[in-house]
Amino acid sequence: MRDKAEDINKPDVAKGQSGMMSVESSPKPQRLYYLDWLRVLVILNLIPFHAVWLMTYIKGFSHIPQKGVVVTVIKYYLTFVAYWQMPLLFFITGTTTYISLNYRSTTEYVKERAKRLLIPLVFFVLVCYPLPVYFLPGTAKDRSLSDYLFRFWPQCLKTPHNSWPVGRPALPGWGHLWFVGYLLVISLVTLPLLLNCKKYLLRGLTDKSVTLVTRRGGIFLPGIFFVVIIATLTPIWPLFYQHNLYQDWAYFFYNLAAFVCGYIFCLDDRFSQSIDKSFRLLLPFAIVSSVFVLAARYKMPAFSTPAYGFRYFFYSILFGFNTWFWILALLGLARRFLNQANRFLRYFSPASYPFYILHLTLMIPIGYYVVCLHLGVLAEFVMLSLLSFVATIGCYELLIKRTKVTRFLFGMKV
Repeated sequence: MRDKAEDINKPDVAKGQSGMMSVESSPKPQRLYYLDWLRVLVILNLIPFHAVWLMTYIKGFSHIPQKGVVVTVIKYYLTFVAYWQMPLLFFITGTTTYISLNYRSTTEYVKERAKRLLIPLVFFVLVCYPLPVYFLPGTAKDRSLSDYLFRFWPQCLKTPHNSWPVGRPALPGWGHLWFVGYLLVISLVTLPLLLNCKKYLLRGLTDKSVTLVTRRGGIFLPGIFFVVIIATLTPIWPLFYQHNLYQDWAYFFYNLAAFVCGYIFCLDDRFSQSIDKSFRLLLPFAIVSSVFVLAARYKMPAFSTPAYGFRYFFYSILFGFNTWFWILALLGLARRFLNQANRFLRYFSPASYPFYILHLTLMIPIGYYVVCLHLGVLAEFVMLSLLSFVATIGCYELLIKRTKVTRFLFGMKV
């Protein structure tokens, strides 16, 4: 999102030779374009990701056959991406949080989080979220503008929260903006920890920990945190079940761990240097671990079904390290090949946050009409993805970026 990307250009943040931030200040920090690239690419990937998710996992949304080679490939793709996509975004946000706290006071940081996260979240819950809910299967019989404005919307605002797609959708709810809600909570509850991490580093108290992680093979050790969370919490709170926070503590702490890791990796240049040194191992490890995780997920349910026992603990090891390997591998790839800007990045970097807010909001109503054409799996996917992308960019260009009010409501800099 734009505010985080622009934070990198502030004058009181230093950049070491490796590309991560160092503790000492520098008057001329360089922009970390590879973080911008990763953020933009992950958010753009949400278009095909949510298109196939709607087609295969939302009952009654699409008329395509739910069996066959194409649908199987789609489900493997969804699972593969889901294991690391959002943790990577939280990791990136952790790095930009370090940068932000280098030139903002604690009070200024909290105010900035409220402005960039809380305001868009409240606006989305009250104004945007009812629209996609209205077009989900079983919500309304005869859809019309008057029915939406005078019956459905007022009724939704009075109903208790119930996160979708589990159960019947109701308002207030945050839908896919669970990421913004989780990030707001994580940013605030981890603030004392983050400030103390930096203080202890300045005192030299964490040098041994840095040395341990940055020695040969040590870069893989933080993956243990993800393993422990999966093994201990998911039997009680399964991942991807519903993102309503109070029944999703496993995924909450999973992303919290990624956020804190992103912050800590900015504390010392040796972390990023270790990623560069281990680069040749990271991508093969990530690919191989994905193969085993997907095989266990779809071919060996006895291993992948959340439970306390040896088999699921073994699966948790694969799962947790798979997430960490992909975070490191994509960081390494981006640092090596994407640490420069072009016209595409300059356009989508400020647009990425509004794009995230709008894409699924518009995709569901568009999909309601697309699936009526009975186009087949591939044609339906292409049309749904393309129309959603065009509609999202169109709304951003024509509505969001044009006025100070809309920019403020969508978390952009005014």
